[in-house]
Amino acid sequence: MGGPQTGGPSAGSAVADTLAVQATLARYCHRCDDGDLTGLLALFTPDAVFTFGRLVARGTEELRTFFQRTQGRSELRGKHLTFNLDVSPAGDTARCVSDFVFLRPGAAGPVLDLAGRYHDELRRVDGHWRIARRDALTLDPPGTAASPA
Repeated sequence: MGGPQTGGPSAGSAVADTLAVQATLARYCHRCDDGDLTGLLALFTPDAVFTFGRLVARGTEELRTFFQRTQGRSELRGKHLTFNLDVSPAGDTARCVSDFVFLRPGAAGPVLDLAGRYHDELRRVDGHWRIARRDALTLDPPGTAASPA
């Protein structure tokens, strides 16, 4: 993934698009953590695809079911942290690769629950960046089939 352009006539719009994509992905974290399902779903295109392991959610209703199950109760929510965003805007589409960790509340403080990488595709819809596809790849514990030997 290439970073934002640093020169040329479209450099300003590429930087603005990169910042807008980053803001959309930050709102994803905030709305998950706050339990704002309506706001969360508004960040996705109506035909969005979200993959998480073997789970695949397609479209608004499947996304709603997924997020109700994973974020619906306050005790399931924690803190989503996304970083190392590498955004590549191209007109009304963009790709982003980023790393994430998810912390859950624990008796002695926050506990690392998940870590991994997001591969996102976004589309500009009515002037706003929306997630069209999100593939969440988790870092698996050593000794599992998905982790390197």
